[in-house]
Amino acid sequence: MAREMEIQILGMDSMDPGMMMAQAEAEGAIGDLRDMEEAEFEAMAPQGDFSKAALNSLVRSHNKVSKMFDMETYPDFSEGVEVFPARFVRELMMIAQAVADAIDEGVVDEEMMIDLSDVQSDRDIARLAGRLDSLSRDKDFRRFLKEGPSEKEVSEEEVDQSVPMDEMGDDEIESLMMDRV
Repeated sequence: MAREMEIQILGMDSMDPGMMMAQAEAEGAIGDLRDMEEAEFEAMAPQGDFSKAALNSLVRSHNKVSKMFDMETYPDFSEGVEVFPARFVRELMMIAQAVADAIDEGVVDEEMMIDLSDVQSDRDIARLAGRLDSLSRDKDFRRFLKEGPSEKEVSEEEVDQSVPMDEMGDDEIESLMMDRV
């Protein structure tokens, strides 16, 4: 009886059993993908003997930059850790990608590159926190995040050398479409 009420409340009473099975399988697959992603971020996580004070200094710096991404504030650590949490790694990697893009565009210097594989001690955390603090004050980086990367200009030579779409293979068309996304 309770299961029937739950199905009616969720609006699934009109679904056929096959549709319900497909939905359950899709939800399971999504869960599996999330687990795999979580494992990837755990594998990239810096490892060392990190103190609570150093970690919370990094969190404060991270939160200054994360505001620029409209991310939720990351909470302080209650104790030191030996491995960064996956969520923290995910957020730092997102910032690192934005910094790499800004470096490619010439917006910030290469010395601002964020590489978590180099973080093994409190000293490394302090260096990373310093970079994040600098980025949080960098007006050009802030503008870059708001405006996004500039569109690459295509020269006339590149246009002249392009292949008409009707002469392209499926892989070339797919690649071209992915580049524009």
